Amino acid sequence: MKIYSFFSDWLLSQYHGRIILLFAVVLFSMVACEDGDSSVSTSNSQPVRDVIIRKVEQQLIPVILPIPGTVVSKNRLKVASRITGFIEKITVDEGAIVQPGDILVEIDNAQVEAAIKSADATVLAAKADLLDAKGDVIRIAKLVKSKIVAKDDLRNANVRRAQAIAKLATAEAEVTAKRQDRRYSNIISPVHALVRERLRDPGDLATAGEPILQLDVVGDMELEIYLPSTSISNVTIGQLINVQVEFSNELLEGKIINIVRSVNEITRRYKVRLLLPPNEKLAPGQFGKAQIILRNENVIVIPTSAITERAGIEGVFIVDDSNTLRFRSIRLGKAWQDMRVVIAGLESGTLIVTNPSIVLHDGDVAK
Repeated sequence: MKIYSFFSDWLLSQYHGRIILLFAVVLFSMVACEDGDSSVSTSNSQPVRDVIIRKVEQQLIPVILPIPGTVVSKNRLKVASRITGFIEKITVDEGAIVQPGDILVEIDNAQVEAAIKSADATVLAAKADLLDAKGDVIRIAKLVKSKIVAKDDLRNANVRRAQAIAKLATAEAEVTAKRQDRRYSNIISPVHALVRERLRDPGDLATAGEPILQLDVVGDMELEIYLPSTSISNVTIGQLINVQVEFSNELLEGKIINIVRSVNEITRRYKVRLLLPPNEKLAPGQFGKAQIILRNENVIVIPTSAITERAGIEGVFIVDDSNTLRFRSIRLGKAWQDMRVVIAGLESGTLIVTNPSIVLHDGDVAK
């Protein structure tokens, strides 16, 4: 029992000793950590120069409604045939550029030639009838002079001759018209244009007045947009509107030249046309956006250059009363020119750094 008691006391003393030693180690570590944090914090905080500081202010900016639209040619032509016949050949395809005088469509003119032959035959018959009527007048005039027939017969002969003359004139005019139709068997481009759409194919029957091709005349371009009925009061004829087209980030200045004051019953939208400035890169069919200004609003804005990112969080560096820089996360809104709207995180009058570098840290002091 004494041996057991001695052994237990020895174990207990060893246990207490280890607890005391562990406590000392933990306490030393805590003190060391506190001293280490203090030294690190002091070493990270450093004076920085060449920082540009600006006061955050509110500014009036427009509320913009972007309306999508399509670039179209100001002048558009629908190429149609003046005669009826089967299309033998279409010499151009969609997207082709045509010059004045270029042949666009060739149409079978068999019906035209048949009509010309028929008109020629009518002219021959009218000439024969006129020749006969003139002979009757001469013959009846001699008989009247001999008092063999009455004067009424001569008058009737003269009427018949006049009718024959009129009939011949009509027949000759018909021949001229039919021969004019012959040149319409080849449809020729009257302008410098882009072939926008082909509506028929070779082998189709072309009837008089039915479109075969649609051309966009090369020249002035427009943007066609459709405004909702709730926003039509925000535009007027002659108003200048900023337009962004897909080929460039630069804004073009469009001018409203037409507002169709008739709302579509299904979409409840009005058609509006904007004349675009001359630009060689503009082409029919391009996508564009018109920036319609609805109103102005007073908001807090900051330069885009002031926005930085730390640990994946967007924010800015603010300057407190002691000139210490503090990183503050913010919630951003829409962009306007070289500014961004601040929805939350900043108040008017706060000082911010507008040129934060990647080496700028929270706690640095501005000098």
